[in-house]
Amino acid sequence: MEKKLAKSGKQFEMTIYLDTRRTKADGYYPLKIKVYTPMPKKRKYYSVGMDMDEKTYEKVFLSVKPRKAEKELRIQVESLLHKYMEVANKLDNFTFESFENLLFKPEGNVKDVFFLYQQKIKALELEKREATKHTYEASLKAIKKFLKANRKREPKHLFVQEITVEWLKNFEKWMLEKGNTKTSVGYYLRTLRHIFNTIKTDHYPFGKNGYVIPKGTNKKKALDKHHLKLLFEGKPENQFQQRAKDFWFFSYLCKGMNMKDILYLKWKNVNGDFLEFVREKTKDTTDDQIAIRVPLMEHSKKVIKLYGVTSGDREEYVFPILHKEMTEGEKLKAKQNFTRLVNQHMKRYAEKLGIKDNVSTYTARHSFATMAIRNNASIEYVGESLGHADIKTTKAYIKSFLDDESDREMMGKLVDFG
Repeated sequence: MEKKLAKSGKQFEMTIYLDTRRTKADGYYPLKIKVYTPMPKKRKYYSVGMDMDEKTYEKVFLSVKPRKAEKELRIQVESLLHKYMEVANKLDNFTFESFENLLFKPEGNVKDVFFLYQQKIKALELEKREATKHTYEASLKAIKKFLKANRKREPKHLFVQEITVEWLKNFEKWMLEKGNTKTSVGYYLRTLRHIFNTIKTDHYPFGKNGYVIPKGTNKKKALDKHHLKLLFEGKPENQFQQRAKDFWFFSYLCKGMNMKDILYLKWKNVNGDFLEFVREKTKDTTDDQIAIRVPLMEHSKKVIKLYGVTSGDREEYVFPILHKEMTEGEKLKAKQNFTRLVNQHMKRYAEKLGIKDNVSTYTARHSFATMAIRNNASIEYVGESLGHADIKTTKAYIKSFLDDESDREMMGKLVDFG
């Protein structure tokens, strides 16, 4: 489907195009800008960074009087189209190579790390990847604080050549002295490494014979079946603990589904006795989308019935923590607040039952994986359930929380000849 909104002369034509050639796992299609040249006959497609179904596309681009939300989307996409047009019109002789060179040429100093960060943050904002955007913002903020502490003044620039192995070691040392963990250091420096990976430079301080980003030593915690039984059969002290318990076990019984994926569930993902969804974390970052299919247990059905609200709109969120009218930033904040409340009240509920371990939403995910492995599930099954694209990720994930007790249990079975 396409909407011809702009074209120029005989050299090229541009349209907003819904690419229905291949359906994504979530049933949506990528929205693109199609550029066509009649001489020679050639076309190329450029991603807009958003997906739509055909119904939404018609509401946004074909409706005479679109609603406010659809109108804002139309303005956003048409602004990008007009930017493409402006760039193309600067060329005396249009070719795709000259067009792309001009379109994607950075306007600032590509040697300045601050500029590269800002470019990445703007791109993430356009793609509506709020959580990842916040990661880059936090990393940039930490780097600027480090520089200010060393230079005794507000830094204006940080050039690529300044970042050496020694610079990175000093940043790590400063972060640790400030009370941060190695996990946090790795969290910030992986974004910086990604910045280096996006530019052409012979100066690369990471990797082999360079600086190695530290890995966190915190072990992921998983509950054993005794503690899981206590939590499942226990009686919460109040409605807040009850709600926390309900959503915690919804996560556990939905193959370790994390809180973001739970809150982003739409009614179109609920198909009879199953949930079918693609993880929010990976749906915009990988080509091969993993569709996760989850059988709904009685507890999960009860949670949907108790807390879910439907208006008959399949595009509406199941749980009314999020709303379609929210911006991505508002959704992120709502998700963070809800997760914090679940963690707080789940911790109090667990302490009431004598469980000393910190029981968080992450614990539900880890506990599902642990119980699945201990019940002879294959690593492939666990990986698919968790939405991992690479089996190596699953192996590393499982290794991080299978504890000494698991080793003893396994070794004990070696002499169990009965």
